[in-house]
Amino acid sequence: MSTADGPAYPIESVDRALSLILAFEKADNITVTEAGKFLGVSRSTAYRLLSVLQHREFAIQDPRTKAFRAGPALLRAGLAAVQRSDIRATLHPLLEAVVAEVQETAHLVVLQREEAFYLDCVESSRVVRATARVGTSLPAHVSAGGKVLLANLSPARLDELLPGKLPAVTKKSKTSAASVRRELATVAKAGWAVNDGESEVGLRAVAVLVPSERSGAGVDAAITVAGPLDRLEPSRFEPIARILLDKVEHFSPN
Repeated sequence: MSTADGPAYPIESVDRALSLILAFEKADNITVTEAGKFLGVSRSTAYRLLSVLQHREFAIQDPRTKAFRAGPALLRAGLAAVQRSDIRATLHPLLEAVVAEVQETAHLVVLQREEAFYLDCVESSRVVRATARVGTSLPAHVSAGGKVLLANLSPARLDELLPGKLPAVTKKSKTSAASVRRELATVAKAGWAVNDGESEVGLRAVAVLVPSERSGAGVDAAITVAGPLDRLEPSRFEPIARILLDKVEHFSPN
């Protein structure tokens, strides 16, 4: 039996509660009515399930709107999994080697649907630097690491993840799927991507792919180097990309 077929002896209430937890991956807030429609149950059943999640701190209810959002227990569980992640442990030395050479902050990024999730970080020792984003995510199309990972997907998968209108994070963020696709075609040819103030004002980043066979965990990842505008000038983009590509090529997972 495949995982997609489901367990042989499902516990319906547990399955519904887990489905609600997974729903927080796509929605910032969920109302009782929305939860009921999502699960195909009555409002009273949806409220009881959300109340249990709230009791265990997997959800928090906004006293004003009455909607529920992800709670601290969900964040703690996610971060604990991040800390124990095989890919994080495997590629942390690669991050350290990158920072030692380029003297800018480096992140390990993986793709979670249309989001770039920041899994690990080694910060630069410089006073003014890009800071750690571990445990957070950004729309993949505004992140250098996200772009590298999107560029490695099939056209069909991109169709799923890139609707016609995309969210903007800064004024430099591209919001047209067509323009993003054109950039991704360039990224695929070059082997590296740039974020020029698209995710945060005053910040630039360069990223390359760490293919699944080199990540030590069977999944694609990206290594991103980020820094302030005055140090990470466009003239440094390609030299940094070449350093990253070389580091990845000669990196051997333990």
